[in-house]
Amino acid sequence: MGRSHYVPRTAAGWVSVVAFLGLMALAQPPLAFWVERSIAGMSVLGLPAFYVYLGGIYFSLIGVLLWALWKRV
Repeated sequence: MGRSHYVPRTAAGWVSVVAFLGLMALAQPPLAFWVERSIAGMSVLGLPAFYVYLGGIYFSLIGVLLWALWKRV
């Protein structure tokens, strides 16, 4: 019986999984709701700060996926 394909086999695999899950946790309630309440009413270049926060998180998630692709994880 081989190893499970759900468990990363390399250090780069572990880094990408932990980074992706950590970033995804920042975009989910209750953390996202806490951030939204703490920056309510603020804006960045005319955009609501919460949208900028979520945009940064989502772009970072894409970056982790591209990094994992580059590392051939």
